[in-house]
Amino acid sequence: MQLYHYAKKGNTILSDGILSFATNPKADLHYYQKRSGTVTHQGIVAWMEECFKGRSRGIRCFSEPIKWTAKSIHCLKDFVDACDMFAIDITAIQKDGLIEAVYVSPPITDFPDLKEEPGMDEVLQKLNSTDDIDYSPIDWSVCDDETGKRFAFVRYYLLIIKGGIIPPKYIKKIE
Repeated sequence: MQLYHYAKKGNTILSDGILSFATNPKADLHYYQKRSGTVTHQGIVAWMEECFKGRSRGIRCFSEPIKWTAKSIHCLKDFVDACDMFAIDITAIQKDGLIEAVYVSPPITDFPDLKEEPGMDEVLQKLNSTDDIDYSPIDWSVCDDETGKRFAFVRYYLLIIKGGIIPPKYIKKIE
């Protein structure tokens, strides 16, 4: 089985692997600064680890390639156009013991009473194993530029990786 990961063009994934936040000194801090209440890489890593052990070594993946609609040109199409897509061989990294845990972030529509608060992280639910990954089709039509939330309405996965890096031998660039 495979999952899909996106990284900005000009990356070094095929030589260095997919780096988690903890192992990427060039990580974009902006996304986590408001939630974590800190502005440093080290501070954000510490905040992630307070959320749960291994959080900073998590790598976000999707069970299928991202698809956009007319409503999601800017939040999805622009994102995909700026990125390279990679397939990760989940079967191989699981067999080699690199996955410590796997979490799913369900769509926020699954939580109608959810109220956003400052410092709130995405909803993440721990799965028993990679066998619990849902490969059924994702409804990408719910993504809408007007919401300003790129992936909140679709499920994605967070792989907690030993050492925080998925080595290149488990990755294939999808053209």
